[in-house]
Amino acid sequence: MLIGILGAVCFGIPNFWVVCLMMLPLVVDGFTQRLTAYESNNIRRLWTGILFGIAFIFMFIYFHRTCVRIAAWVLKFFNDPQDVDRVMERFL
Repeated sequence: MLIGILGAVCFGIPNFWVVCLMMLPLVVDGFTQRLTAYESNNIRRLWTGILFGIAFIFMFIYFHRTCVRIAAWVLKFFNDPQDVDRVMERFL
């Protein structure tokens, strides 16, 4: 997960669909093991886990941004929209 945080700080956040694709190998490997007699090896589990962990951090960032946008949308009904936009810029 630390790699995901450092990657977000240094390189920015990738597209949402790229993050979903990074999660896909672990999901496919897990379901393949669950539904068939196939069993993954430790190296494959390591790499799929690293990819999923990095993507999981990015998903938290997307979730945070979505929550901030929803909160700002609600606050605009009760406060001055320019003030809300100015404060919202700090969190995105």
